[in-house]
Amino acid sequence: MFYDRFTRLLHVFLAAGIVAQLLVSEWMHHPRPEKPGNFLYDLHEYLGLTLLGLLILHWLWSFVRGGVVPMAQLFPWFSGDRRRALLADIRHYANHMRKLKLPDASEPSPLAGAIQGVGLVVASIMALTGSLIYFNVGDNWSFAPWLDFVKEIHEFLGPVMWGYLAVHASAAIVHQLFGHKLITDMFNLRRKSSTD
Repeated sequence: MFYDRFTRLLHVFLAAGIVAQLLVSEWMHHPRPEKPGNFLYDLHEYLGLTLLGLLILHWLWSFVRGGVVPMAQLFPWFSGDRRRALLADIRHYANHMRKLKLPDASEPSPLAGAIQGVGLVVASIMALTGSLIYFNVGDNWSFAPWLDFVKEIHEFLGPVMWGYLAVHASAAIVHQLFGHKLITDMFNLRRKSSTD
């Protein structure tokens, strides 16, 4: 396992919180000027603020942790070398998948890192936009034009996050089925990594 224990702990909390947020958002009732939201909406707000705190902690930890998965691997878009490594890794996966196999997952993958980076950014923008709504919405649930735009971004990213979770979880399950213990290792908080 190449993620340190604290990163894995943050992943557990973020995974549980984000899934809970998405499920709650399916049944919550938004407040209206004439009617308050239901208890699920209140839960959504407080869970969102908690997730923002966890995401800030994750970002800070990602900058200082070092280890074998550097921050640059999560965001390869700004380096020619990293983009080339990502394209090579995509080709590497495609070649293996044509043979109904998966490459070994014992080393950090540029493709997996880039996918994780996308999820981190989407979750962070969702938490930030939700928090902006929480702290700036009017008493009668009125939105200033800028806040209405923030709300549109927040609502647009909900289905994006559902799609991301489907891809991320499916990839982990497929790896697990192929004998790469990614899920087992990621959720094993007792086991130390080489970076602990």
